[in-house]
Amino acid sequence: MKKEGCGTHGKFIILSFNNDEEDAFVDSIAALSSIKYFSTMNASDDTPLLHGTLQIVPRQRLVYQQGVKIELTPMEFDILLLLAHRPGQVFSARQIYEAVATDSFDVGWTGISSMIYKLRRKLGPDTIETVRGHGYRLRIK
Repeated sequence: MKKEGCGTHGKFIILSFNNDEEDAFVDSIAALSSIKYFSTMNASDDTPLLHGTLQIVPRQRLVYQQGVKIELTPMEFDILLLLAHRPGQVFSARQIYEAVATDSFDVGWTGISSMIYKLRRKLGPDTIETVRGHGYRLRIK
């Protein structure tokens, strides 16, 4: 049920703290930022994500680059979707692995770099950026 006046802005949280509650504020922000797929973007499983010429349709697990369908493995898709939900944010290989790994995934978190390599080959070298010593991020275009 849609509430009157909610528009299309999605959900948001308003927090209010006194100046002497700095620790509570920091703890709250840390807790919110640790939630998987927490984002300021208004995106659901029904909403395609658009980044330049890249289009991701989460519900159907489809990816298009310049209108051409790109075939991705389930793990590649999950990595791309994670990065696309937080474009510009740097994720370490371990963070990516912990967010998208399934029980059947045999390669450890060190195998993420090879997955990123394969994604770059399919999507173009400028789509995912390596931040030396820190991890990977979806390049904002």
